[in-house]
Amino acid sequence: MKLWTTLAVAALVAAGPAFADGLTVGVMGGKHNGYERFGANLRLSPMWERDWGGWHAALHPEFELTHFRHEGGNGPDALNEAGGLGLLRMTYGEAGLRPYAEIGLGGALLSRTRLGPKELSTNFQFTERLGLGLEFGRRFSAGWRFSHYSNADIAKPNDGLDVHEVVLGLKF
Repeated sequence: MKLWTTLAVAALVAAGPAFADGLTVGVMGGKHNGYERFGANLRLSPMWERDWGGWHAALHPEFELTHFRHEGGNGPDALNEAGGLGLLRMTYGEAGLRPYAEIGLGGALLSRTRLGPKELSTNFQFTERLGLGLEFGRRFSAGWRFSHYSNADIAKPNDGLDVHEVVLGLKF
């Protein structure tokens, strides 16, 4: 695991200048079924872009650090998460107010394998995202995102975590 982390950091440092334009910093927070998630993310400039009619598609690498909590009950009440994913964002139009839809897939490392009554079995989890929102003036964004964490049955039990979130972003 240390080798993969070292390689990922080295690749980001080497590619830093290419990703500097279009950097977006975001915050997120939300809950679902007694589980809360709050954190921050960093979305880099696109690795791939394409225009189709009025739609603009862009594939971004995104990194996040978040904190999960469970409201009372049995088991540990908190854990931390660090993850990365590829996020495909589709925006429509050229106006100052543009709707977007996004979908993402990636991986995450959790600080523990249990949160409240949920048994996640592995510290590594796959993560999937779906989101909708608005971009304002090509600099700000606000939206809703559904995030799902699961180990894809690498180990049992695989209770998974689901969260509905509000996401705010600022592009530099």
